[in-house]
Amino acid sequence: MDYVNQLKRQLSTLIFLEINKNVLTEQYPLEELLHLEEDLYLPLSPEYIAEHITEDFTKNLPLGEFVKGMYFVAGADPVFNQVALYKTILRALERQQVIKGYSVKLLKEEKKEEALTYLLGLYTIHGEEDVLKNLLVLLEELSLKNQEVLPLMLTYAEKAMEKDLLEGPLFKGSALRLQGDFRGALFFIREYLRLGGEETPELTEEIEFLDRKTRITEGEEILYEEPQKFLTLVLPLLSREEDNPRLLLMIAIAYRLLGNHEKAIYYLNDALAMDGAYVDVLNEMGINYAALGNYEEAAQYFHKIFQDVRTIEILTNLIMCYINLGDFDKAKEHVAIGELMDSEDEILVEIKDYLKKIGHEV
Repeated sequence: MDYVNQLKRQLSTLIFLEINKNVLTEQYPLEELLHLEEDLYLPLSPEYIAEHITEDFTKNLPLGEFVKGMYFVAGADPVFNQVALYKTILRALERQQVIKGYSVKLLKEEKKEEALTYLLGLYTIHGEEDVLKNLLVLLEELSLKNQEVLPLMLTYAEKAMEKDLLEGPLFKGSALRLQGDFRGALFFIREYLRLGGEETPELTEEIEFLDRKTRITEGEEILYEEPQKFLTLVLPLLSREEDNPRLLLMIAIAYRLLGNHEKAIYYLNDALAMDGAYVDVLNEMGINYAALGNYEEAAQYFHKIFQDVRTIEILTNLIMCYINLGDFDKAKEHVAIGELMDSEDEILVEIKDYLKKIGHEV
């Protein structure tokens, strides 16, 4: 379930009481309610109801609890059908400072998700810029622990940009970075600086990181079509990415595509030193050793992978190694396994035809 729907589900924990608007306007300056046709339902938490079950709410309206409930509802579901009425009431009562203080209290108690709901409610009702800034800070903090919060962070970062808040592009860049969109993140953080944002040492370091990741992403897009250009683009970054086994794998692939299998194996060994179970690296090892004619070594890699990742592609690579080693019994044994996995696989069919031609029909 996405985070927005999780927020909406919080409404199921509330109890809504139908309130006579005449009674409400007798106690509070809310005469404009009398001109509205809709029935009015004010929310209270089940905990409050349980503690005050014997009270007559029509005689002693717990306004503070109703105020909290209305802000909570507006935050959990801004399009809830009573929110327009709540906006009329809450703007007239001017209790937002109380809810701001309550939000701070919740944050001190580490009740961050509850505080988020109240901040969302404050922004829905009043649209204040200081609330939006605090909201973005909290959304970023929660997003670091829960990726489902990111769409909400993006939504409110865009609202900040619509209001021409300087922090808008910065938070949008942060959200995109957490989503793995390094190119987009780099654009919006640079936009923040262009608009006059402060370039702190931390932000300078982040820009350098994003620039590096963006270049790697751009390189990945051309790896198979232009391996030499890929190497020209990413090799200068390696000193800052030497703990990145995926980058080492891509560099190895580029060298394999260029026919430099020894160099490919060199970078693959570096990658395996970081992650000895990286399947794609092990598979590349097998491919490169096979290309060098070392089918025994290649078979060991393919066999090791196939024990854990039983795909037809790895199996056919292993079968070809056995054929090149002249071990036709093992080749036919593994062809039989392939028949059970995918008898119509194009490579497997070609292997069977080849074995038949050389007198080793399965």
